[in-house]
Amino acid sequence: MRLVAATTEEQKTQRDVLSYSEWGKLLTLEGYVSREQRLRAHPWARANMHTWLLCEEDGAVLASCETFRTDSFLRSQNGALLPGDSFSIASVFTEERLRGHGYATRLMDMLAARLEHEPRAHASLLFSDVGPRIYARSGYRELPAWNWHLSPTPGAPGEHVDLLTREEDLGRALARMRLPDAPFFFWPSPAQLDWHLERGRIYVGHLGCSLPQSLGATTGQSTILWGLVSRTAELTVLMLDARSPEEAQALLGAARREASRSGLSRVLLWEEPAHASLLPLVEGATRAARDGSLPMVRPLRPDLPSSPLLPIPRGLWV
Repeated sequence: MRLVAATTEEQKTQRDVLSYSEWGKLLTLEGYVSREQRLRAHPWARANMHTWLLCEEDGAVLASCETFRTDSFLRSQNGALLPGDSFSIASVFTEERLRGHGYATRLMDMLAARLEHEPRAHASLLFSDVGPRIYARSGYRELPAWNWHLSPTPGAPGEHVDLLTREEDLGRALARMRLPDAPFFFWPSPAQLDWHLERGRIYVGHLGCSLPQSLGATTGQSTILWGLVSRTAELTVLMLDARSPEEAQALLGAARREASRSGLSRVLLWEEPAHASLLPLVEGATRAARDGSLPMVRPLRPDLPSSPLLPIPRGLWV
């Protein structure tokens, strides 16, 4: 067996057709193929995405996945940040007739061996929908995964916050946020967050709702970024930097009002260590163990710090 990079759109589209039954909910086959082509054409994906194929020697494809280069930072002993490259893995797929032979595990092992030789490699990150066991075989470590839900509330989203964030302000809003106080962390770019928003632009016509008119809010020194980013009619918080319980309440209140204005069913937030102590103080917020999208990390260099408190905001998902 060998690992090869898919280089043609035809190769990628062949995998789209095969994986439609797995991930094409709400879309026709043609709509799903169009979605995948549109997401691959996004500037962030064009610059950072690769499709990988595990093949027999005769070229028959046994399994496939995608990688997206993601910025990450390693903190030195003097506190300086060393930038590097991490790789988010998505769409791990084996045809049903080929399952049960360990091809996905072999793909993950061979891919990690390839990525370890990248000159600035830090880690690989994935979000498992099949539990942790399969990926643990390839050295991936599961991280805590909790969701917080809030119901929509009526009112103007801009009430009780300083400013609502518009699409043209996405980069400035992200730059306001504190970087995690951690020995190692991943950090999305504005283009990466816009790739999420592109998913919402694709799905909005199938969900009976509207695209949110704002992408987040600021109050005091605190910032939130949100969007319609998936095939469920939820307002998803992509990034949250809350400096106090009061500012967390104000920002999430704005999110609840934006969800109401857009006709969305609820607000969804992924818990992170920096705001875990604030969320129980937010009126109406409920916590639940996440079902799917379980974050798992594999070091690509031996000196990478290991911490169960590694922050994984929703903006990192692929």
